[in-house]
Amino acid sequence: MNEEIEVEINAEPTKTFFVDMLTRDIPLEQAILDLVDNSVDGAKSMIVNKERPFEGRRVEIQFNKDHFKIFDNCGGFSKAVAAEYAFRFGRPSSAPRSAHSIGQFGVGMKRALFKFGHQFSVRSATTTETWEIDINVPDWEAAKGWHFPWGAFSADATISNAKPGTEIIATALRPEVGWKFSTTNFKNQIVSLIKSKHRQFIAGGMQISVNGTHVTATDLLLLASQDGKLKPGVESFIFTTSGKAPVSVKIIAGIGNSAPKEAGWYIACNGRVILAADRRPETGWGFIEDESNTLAIPNFHNQFARFRGIVTFDSADSAQVPWNTTKTDVDQDSPVWQNAFGRMLEMMRPVITFLNDLDKDIDEHTRDESPLNQFVAAANTVRHEDVTGEKAKSSFIAPARGALVKKQRTVKIQYSRPVEDVTLLMDEFGVTSAKAVGELCFDAILDQRK
Repeated sequence: MNEEIEVEINAEPTKTFFVDMLTRDIPLEQAILDLVDNSVDGAKSMIVNKERPFEGRRVEIQFNKDHFKIFDNCGGFSKAVAAEYAFRFGRPSSAPRSAHSIGQFGVGMKRALFKFGHQFSVRSATTTETWEIDINVPDWEAAKGWHFPWGAFSADATISNAKPGTEIIATALRPEVGWKFSTTNFKNQIVSLIKSKHRQFIAGGMQISVNGTHVTATDLLLLASQDGKLKPGVESFIFTTSGKAPVSVKIIAGIGNSAPKEAGWYIACNGRVILAADRRPETGWGFIEDESNTLAIPNFHNQFARFRGIVTFDSADSAQVPWNTTKTDVDQDSPVWQNAFGRMLEMMRPVITFLNDLDKDIDEHTRDESPLNQFVAAANTVRHEDVTGEKAKSSFIAPARGALVKKQRTVKIQYSRPVEDVTLLMDEFGVTSAKAVGELCFDAILDQRK
């Protein structure tokens, strides 16, 4: 009788399979944003001036059909971090976490590098050390083990102990990647995404450029009146879970200028925008009340082009804020999101009601004659960062339909007459301007006609 030799079953993934699965579902645009996120996290560790926390920090991105390069002067990271954590596929539980970081899941840099092509180098310098790796992906896939070998640091004027930062270069690009990198449309798309997703950091002084184009910050603006009759609603609260870092949440709901593409909810986690102008059921649009089976919040249409909602989540532990692994959507199973979602609906409802009333007022009086529309058009704009509530929760305030007096329309009258005739009438009426003469003459004729 032959004894069977027991052999352990090998369930270890192949590198090629792992790389393909890791990169398959992430868009190229998001891969670039992940690298910018890492630079932002480095910059967060260098904050000195709270008014302009990212002043002096810069990120430069360059790409074409042959290569991709990103450089930052955001402090670099140590050889120990590179050896133990930065290139691991996933974040070990022992990995140190930067407070309020946005590079949460430990996959962004690796996913981007493998997404781009078949050759990449990463080098970094802190104030005390330098290191570099240079990886040929096919050779690495064929070799045993999952380690990346160290390379020799190539010193130049870009990064050094005196100028700490990180530089990443990818070459031997995948054909589809090289083609996209060669198009102006893709470059414009990256500029637009960085402008939207990293707006808080750019506004705080960070300089980001894409193929030489400087990226400017966008402002999220709401309308408010000086007399206090129009004010966004604001609610701030702290969400706590036993044994975990708390999450600070701020919800703002109000109106802005009429712009369908800008209307909707904006969601940011630790300063990183994950949803912009979102108008899906996931953020409450078309919400149906379960108990009554009635439509509590309508689906979005251009009648609500003035709606602006902003929700910010901030936590020292980035694992507690409600984003998905690609930072492209919310994690709807997150307790903090579920808690915030109910409050979003509550704050959204009065804004929707007002916009319905505004639409009815315009239908009745026309857009130019509507008292409500005239009132809204005269309101001031305010940055959402400057919107504060008088208490933990302040409701949206807006005038009721019919509460405003319709403004009388006026027209400017201009005409010319001989100077001596105008001077004669100025003496006759005892006034000192040609304008006053014209107004008195108009009023005199009008009185005769009444």
